[in-house]
Amino acid sequence: MFRSLNVKLVLIFIVFIISVMSVVGVFLLDRVSAFYADDFINQMDEGFSDRLKETLAGCFSSENYAEAQKEIMTAYSAAFSFDNYRNFYILDMNGNVLEGSAESGKTVAKTSNLLSAMNRKTGANKVSGSEFFDYACYIKGTDDECIVYIYDDLTRMKSLIWVLFSIIMQALFIGLAIAMFLCFFMTRAITSPIQKLTAGAKTIASGQYDYRIETQSRDEIGELTENFNQMAQKIESSMAQVSDEREKLKTIFGHLEDGVAAFDENGKVLHINQAACEMLGIPTDREYSFDSFTRILGMPEITSSILRSTTTINIPEYTIKKATGDMITDVSFNIFHYDETRVGYIIVIQNITDRALLEKSRREFIANVSHELRTPLTSIKGATEIILADEKMPEAMKKRFLSIVMNESDRMTRIVKDLLVLSRLENRRMSWRMARFSLHNALSQICTALQTEAGEHSHTLTYTSDIPESEIIAADKERIEQVFTNIIGNAIKYTPKGGKIEVFAKMSEKENYSYEITVKDNGIGIPEENIPHLFERFYRVDKARNSDVGGTGLGLSISKEIIDAHHGLISVESRKGEGTSVTVFLPRETSVCEEEG
Repeated sequence: MFRSLNVKLVLIFIVFIISVMSVVGVFLLDRVSAFYADDFINQMDEGFSDRLKETLAGCFSSENYAEAQKEIMTAYSAAFSFDNYRNFYILDMNGNVLEGSAESGKTVAKTSNLLSAMNRKTGANKVSGSEFFDYACYIKGTDDECIVYIYDDLTRMKSLIWVLFSIIMQALFIGLAIAMFLCFFMTRAITSPIQKLTAGAKTIASGQYDYRIETQSRDEIGELTENFNQMAQKIESSMAQVSDEREKLKTIFGHLEDGVAAFDENGKVLHINQAACEMLGIPTDREYSFDSFTRILGMPEITSSILRSTTTINIPEYTIKKATGDMITDVSFNIFHYDETRVGYIIVIQNITDRALLEKSRREFIANVSHELRTPLTSIKGATEIILADEKMPEAMKKRFLSIVMNESDRMTRIVKDLLVLSRLENRRMSWRMARFSLHNALSQICTALQTEAGEHSHTLTYTSDIPESEIIAADKERIEQVFTNIIGNAIKYTPKGGKIEVFAKMSEKENYSYEITVKDNGIGIPEENIPHLFERFYRVDKARNSDVGGTGLGLSISKEIIDAHHGLISVESRKGEGTSVTVFLPRETSVCEEEG
């Protein structure tokens, strides 16, 4: 209650009015009392004139001077204002009452003024008490002496003071009522703008930064209102900038491919982007702490205290187990600073699966190339050493060894040639020779050319086509023929003797493709787990079997690159012991090849 500014202002006014009226009342009552005392003494001094004193002294010749003096003092009642509250007494020098205006038998207290008169000090030490006023006048005759003592019990003064006190109290209450009435309007005029400022501050604190207060005066409060509006405008501008920066940062975090999670100094999450949640397979609408996040990550041993002591921790090639397969990551833990004292923690998860697989593929490629080249080199070296070691070797045997050298040299040439072709395809440096030709005629010529090789293996090679001979495709004829020669050749090589190889060509019903060509055999088939790797370089399902039939292991890789360059699609379906089916989809027109060429 007392925290309200209205109440405080009212209390201040009340205290002020009471204080002022109290001071005025005390001062006024004190001045009334002083005035009454001064008036009493002046009245006594003027009343006891020399003439009155001589008259009173002349009464000593009377038989009963006290009675005579009483009559004289009674005659001067008007001058001394005698009444029921102010009386006079005729006293002997011992202070005994002889006569008086009050009832007889009254005794008089020996005050300081009376004692002075008893000591014959006329007109000295006229003192007024707090409860009464008195005056003692020493009267000296020729032979006798007495004291005229006047006593006032202050009843009239007290009545006057009480009347004044009542007036002061009435004035106080009336003043308080007027003050409170005026205070209501004055405090309203002061507190109303302050209340508006308070409401405005709460509104801005709630996030409504465009709120402004109307200025209704030109005084200090009006100036405060103007400054408040300027402050609100600056806050609005600053918050807009902060919001923009936050949105930029949120957008950047959201589109980062790397997973990022930031935590404050207490381990409470500040931000986790979508990539981090997807990498770990966790929901985005949950709250995570630093420790719970490291447990999900599979690193509960890394805590904020450990990180604070080491600043940075990097864990390269960390494998995260997922239902869709293992993910190879590079995880780093770092500290960042809010300000001079507060720190936070940031976890960055980089998916390096592709890079790791590429590095693995590179190592395997180097190993495969080394292996593929070492085999013919070993054969060439062995045959050459035998020829050189035996100078008398029969001519027929020498020719046989030289034939091995020639065949292995051709094999090495094919490997190098295929590697160069594959390199050009992968690096988009292949020179394409675009032409328009009949796909039906091209496939027919390929099957005709391979009939001899099929016959050597006792295979039946058939070609069936629903593609009109007039149907023209825009492509690199030589490369397309290379693809189908390789696919049909593989079917011939890897089908046991007496097999059946069928080539089907038709117009495609698949969206974005015009032609569908399928090469199907009834050979030994391919295990299902090997199918995803068929288009990898040097990949062989059965290395021992492949070495017998020859080949570089690059044919399908080259075929896929050529088909991809023509915006086509190649797929393999096979089941072990039931044969293999390779299907190629091609569009009628392609412009990418021309751009690449």
